[in-house]
Amino acid sequence: MAEVKRGFGPPPEVMQYLQDRGFKPAFSYQDVWGEEYAHAFSVAKVTELELGKAFQDSIAKVRAAGGAEEDWRPLMLAELQRLGWWGPRLVADPTGREPAAMVDFTSARRLRTIWWGNTASARAAGQWQRAQRSKRGLPYFLYMRTTSVEPRQQHLVWVGVILPVDDPFWDTHFPPNGWHCSCWLRQISRRESERLLAQEPDPDTIGYTTEAPEIGPPREFRNRRTGEVTEVPAGIDPAWAQNPGKTRATTLLQNLETRLGEAPETVATEKLQELWRDPFIRVAPLLPKTPTVYLPAGVSKPLQELLGARSPVAGITAAAVANKLRDHADHLDQDEFANLPETLATGRIVNEGRPKARSVIASIGAAIWKAVVLISDNGFLRVNTFHRIREEERDRLLRKEGRLKGKEP
Repeated sequence: MAEVKRGFGPPPEVMQYLQDRGFKPAFSYQDVWGEEYAHAFSVAKVTELELGKAFQDSIAKVRAAGGAEEDWRPLMLAELQRLGWWGPRLVADPTGREPAAMVDFTSARRLRTIWWGNTASARAAGQWQRAQRSKRGLPYFLYMRTTSVEPRQQHLVWVGVILPVDDPFWDTHFPPNGWHCSCWLRQISRRESERLLAQEPDPDTIGYTTEAPEIGPPREFRNRRTGEVTEVPAGIDPAWAQNPGKTRATTLLQNLETRLGEAPETVATEKLQELWRDPFIRVAPLLPKTPTVYLPAGVSKPLQELLGARSPVAGITAAAVANKLRDHADHLDQDEFANLPETLATGRIVNEGRPKARSVIASIGAAIWKAVVLISDNGFLRVNTFHRIREEERDRLLRKEGRLKGKEP
């Protein structure tokens, strides 16, 4: 196997993004679309798992070593030869929607597109994640000019735009904004923002502004594979009208409640523990407070039955997690929240006399954990609080429950 020239590796957030994206077979790039692309590695015309994993693993290996496309290409060519994918091959559409297509994964142009598409989205996702951690000191993004010798004129109008890190503009205009777009963002301080905005306008230099220029109305785009019609901002390629990092963090939560509710409790708890350790979930508490983001906290069918909930999955607001992380009187670190799923799944449910709430107590390692779970007005389980308690408090709660039952435990 070809050696990879070692250099400075990418930030850990970039590598996590590259390694953790599940592979999804795709006959067309439109098979993996919009928000789904943020958490599914795909290559157009790759419909076989082994080949897809070869692309994903080789890109991750080269990036981890600090290598570039020219280091990856011979490595991938060797893999293609090993897997019997050398030269043009006829690839069938597994859905039957389109006729089979002739494809040559060894072509330099196709390899360049595959490398660029997956590394560019990983780089953008990593930048967004780091910005969520550092936005107190560096609260703004500045849109920077592309390094291309032939820039897209539509993208040049955004150069000099200065907006807060969490401004909705970056939900759709976070570079790259098209195939092979080399625009980029720089995260800046409030002081630098004020200095740049105070500069006198000069037609020969960049003009700085806090208002994103309009370059025309959005256009409708119809995904020929799914039939879905979406609006795409002017100047942005349809597949790139998203913020990879933010989309990754939020779409990990979408539809998760249904899947967790249907899974065996032990499996669901294990998956939730993994989820809490995912770096993109770790920044969820730093997301804007509105709309409310609920993180899946655990699964408990007994709690569902006792409180009459619609689902066994309990959620906790990102704001509640953020408050607990900032509370120096009862400080928890992010890793300790991975104990919450196990607490809800295995802990003892205690009735403190509140008809719409139960406490759950669990001993995990050397610590005793307590979670208070409520049922919301719309019938879902919500974790109100989660913290360590002393043995004395545990015993007091059990005595209280015993008195409510008319007997001592």
